[in-house]
Amino acid sequence: MAQPSQFELSTEQYIVADHCIASSVADVQFFTAPVKCQVVSIREVHATAGSDGSAVSGTIRRCQGTEAATAGDDLLGTTKIDFKGTALTEQKFDAADSGELTSTTANLILEAGDRLSLDVTGTTTALAGVIISVLLERV
Repeated sequence: MAQPSQFELSTEQYIVADHCIASSVADVQFFTAPVKCQVVSIREVHATAGSDGSAVSGTIRRCQGTEAATAGDDLLGTTKIDFKGTALTEQKFDAADSGELTSTTANLILEAGDRLSLDVTGTTTALAGVIISVLLERV
């Protein structure tokens, strides 16, 4: 039998899923929920903006079962992460800000074992120093 994680044993209300990428930003799953929780906010900052001629953006997805990093439910609303935006400027997505999370509340809930992924669109030329933080609340 597997040992429970420290978060499963704790009474902490929140957990943070951080994903840091030095370079070569690509689609990837980066977090597995240890308990049932809900996404409260998503924040992103990059040290060097992408320089490709076309748009370079990203979203965070909830993946279940055998879903790939690009196949899960999109957790952002109409505004996506702009990887060509001003370097060292935080982009935040939550109910209180203009860059909203998805209005499909059920998609924001992760069951134990569900995963979070980064889904990138465009060519990530020059993009580097990416930090993504997802705040989750135990439900």
